[in-house]
Amino acid sequence: MYPGWLIGTALLIAIYCLIIFLRKTAAGLNRRCSSLTPKISLLFLVKNQEDSIEGLVRRVFADACDQSVELIVVDTGSLDSTVKILELMVKRFEFKFFPIGEVPSISRKIRNLCHGNLIYCFDLTSSINYGLMANTIDSILVGSKVGSLYRTRILYRQDACV
Repeated sequence: MYPGWLIGTALLIAIYCLIIFLRKTAAGLNRRCSSLTPKISLLFLVKNQEDSIEGLVRRVFADACDQSVELIVVDTGSLDSTVKILELMVKRFEFKFFPIGEVPSISRKIRNLCHGNLIYCFDLTSSINYGLMANTIDSILVGSKVGSLYRTRILYRQDACV
């Protein structure tokens, strides 16, 4: 009876290890495929948004689990702790962050920053209504038809269709 128990235990451990290996491999493949060609690019132009930027970034990554979304945040000269918050968040979430000195002319560099088929540019350089902003992000990421986009410009990228 002892050898049978030992074989059964070894078999269960082997199956468990195989399941863990397959899950990690599948997660790695999903991450690589989604980072190649994002369908949607969200560009946040921010200034002095320490009260809302963390919640908005978390909302993007919470809602974007089923589709490929690229987030780019450009700080345009914040005087509060927005830059510090974003520097901490960029370590945890996968998005691009540019402080004021790194992107001098955003309008000329937008094609180089965003790689999505559809680009949404959010102007967060003055006070915002967090609820309306969060609803706009939710609507974009779930694919619903939004009647009005709060503080958003839609930019189409012609050369992104593969």
